[in-house]
Amino acid sequence: MQGVMGMLCESCGIPHGISRGNIWYADGSITGRYPPYIKGTFFDVDELNYLFGALSRYMQYDISDIVAAGKYHDTKQYVTAMIERMKESSGGKLPSSEALFQMMLYPIRVWGIADVRIVSIEPEKKVIEVGYPYSIPLLCGDAAGVASVAEGVEHAAEWEGNDEEGVVTVFFSDAYSTIERRIEEEFPVGTEPGESELACGHCVECGAPSAVSEIFAWGNEHLTIIERSTGRRYCFNNTNGVNAVLKLLVSELGEDIHQGMVEIAREYSRDLHGDLQGGVDLEKELGSFPFRGWGVARADHAEKKGDIVTVDNPYSGILVAGRIWGMMEALRGASLRMVWEAAGEGAVKLVFEPA
Repeated sequence: MQGVMGMLCESCGIPHGISRGNIWYADGSITGRYPPYIKGTFFDVDELNYLFGALSRYMQYDISDIVAAGKYHDTKQYVTAMIERMKESSGGKLPSSEALFQMMLYPIRVWGIADVRIVSIEPEKKVIEVGYPYSIPLLCGDAAGVASVAEGVEHAAEWEGNDEEGVVTVFFSDAYSTIERRIEEEFPVGTEPGESELACGHCVECGAPSAVSEIFAWGNEHLTIIERSTGRRYCFNNTNGVNAVLKLLVSELGEDIHQGMVEIAREYSRDLHGDLQGGVDLEKELGSFPFRGWGVARADHAEKKGDIVTVDNPYSGILVAGRIWGMMEALRGASLRMVWEAAGEGAVKLVFEPA
């Protein structure tokens, strides 16, 4: 399996596909540099797998197909948008479906999603050797979504292996599309870019915010993105996929699951921040949000209300609320009750009081 070192900025170490292909905005979002301005973010890989695993245990059945279908929906949108851009720039000419499949699957290595090697591409199936997948069901949705758009026929995928390596087989099937249709409304493919870029120091070579390379490291032997302060694995991906998964889970399993997912994210965050050497630096943690694409967060303390954290433009209300809830409990060393309030369009206010 191949490395990515030649794709990294020699100055800051961020892959050019991320740094030059995206813009960081003052509203806490990261979007593609060109239309349709697809929104991306840095996901905590362990958090996603903890969430999906905990929900499977709670529901007493494997939700992998629901997770894969939500990501499948997103990947089809993303790949369709990319192919449309290719058509515009090439006068309507496109490579073969096999070449498209390879082209669209290859960059996932740069995004910290997995190391992949295409073993075979045949009319009835495609076989991909995978190392260190970020999430097995999400990766299956990715691979099937790419194949569906490249060939114009619905696909699904199966995994054989363990958490660190295995094989994805992609084949004709409408299994994911059947679940996918249950998403009540379409997520927009792109998003309006912010009005102004994030004011910060930038790498002189690739232009990425300097803080991004201070937070994350690339190019290790397993081709993963590592958060320097915790050693946790991250990936860079568009936000629609995971949000579609969370929406689909609520649709499939009921509204109570929404609060359940927030509490699962809280448990993960409380354990994560409780283990930090030197404790929680709230200002530093919240200050890193815009560089991660998580929104803009600010904290306050009201004598009568307790701790208040407001987040503008959160990439996921569920994951951001759970992350901050667990962080505040680790900071205070006690259980807290959280009240979730609206704070204007595209913003949430989280109020924390003693439990």
